[in-house]
Amino acid sequence: MTSPELYEAEYYEILDYDAQTVRCHLCPHECLLASGDKGVCLARKNIEGVLYSLNYGFTEMKIDLIEKQNVYHFFPNSRAQTFATYNCNLDCSFCPVPERAHFDPEKKLNKRFSPDQAVMFAVASGSRVISFGESEPLISYEWIRDTAKIARERGLKVLLRTNGYFKEAPVRELLPYLDAVSINIKAANTEGYIKLCGGGNFEQVKKIIKLIHDSGKLIELSFVIHEELGNDDIAAKEIAEWIAKELSVDVPLHLTRLKPAHRVMHMLPTNITLLEKAYATVKEQGLYHVYLGNVPDHQTNHTYCPNCGEELITRTPVGTEIRRVSLQGRCNKCQGDLNIIMS
Repeated sequence: MTSPELYEAEYYEILDYDAQTVRCHLCPHECLLASGDKGVCLARKNIEGVLYSLNYGFTEMKIDLIEKQNVYHFFPNSRAQTFATYNCNLDCSFCPVPERAHFDPEKKLNKRFSPDQAVMFAVASGSRVISFGESEPLISYEWIRDTAKIARERGLKVLLRTNGYFKEAPVRELLPYLDAVSINIKAANTEGYIKLCGGGNFEQVKKIIKLIHDSGKLIELSFVIHEELGNDDIAAKEIAEWIAKELSVDVPLHLTRLKPAHRVMHMLPTNITLLEKAYATVKEQGLYHVYLGNVPDHQTNHTYCPNCGEELITRTPVGTEIRRVSLQGRCNKCQGDLNIIMS
């Protein structure tokens, strides 16, 4: 750290000391940066041959019910102290927060929280969970890691919501400080990522998803459905087949209704018939826990036991009711495992 505003980044290499060029290794873009250049995320800048994180601690704070974050199997019906970070390494046409995703830390000053301050607020709020999300939190990688580490030391559970388009090494370093991860899949193939998000590689995202799942962390996946995006029932089937084969049939998958935003304001919200068709198609692939997102008061918002079929968690616009789930995350009727963290 050379000033109160500059924090040296990690996961980069100096390519030429004389020319002051560096390459960032946080995400697969691997931006090659001359002095004065920023990465595609706008948050990492080469200053005279040293890569700095410009948005360390830039965040906004709020308390959310955890269900609002497309997370149904991690402390259901609990509050999460949420830190909404800035910047992203993708440029998705349906991004709900484009002004936050393409924020320039050098042009607009926002409040900074130190890791200690963030955790202090989370503990004081009485929340069991501290959550990082909104834009792409891993662009603030160093701050997320530092904060998550302190949060775990002070007894909080840590949730990360990410697009998953990152290199393996930084994710491996972060995993010991996480309890659950929610990943938003943008498309069912790399061509879809390029079309909808201006770049990205679904094969790399799948590597990160599998890395997190194989580490034993709870993982939930979401996928926005809309025919004009190419994200239809067939695409959902391809993703479900991969989940069943490479991960597990008990991984929750949220099929989300599009809310028109950013460059797709001209589109209508996803047709309910298509959502229900995608739901039925995914269930046919054997996945236990499939939910329709942004469709209030729909029966697919509830959690059912995959063994006996009992409705165990009811979610309505009014709130969430936990009926028959043990603290061990099992069905109290048949003792079937639900892949839910309750304590």
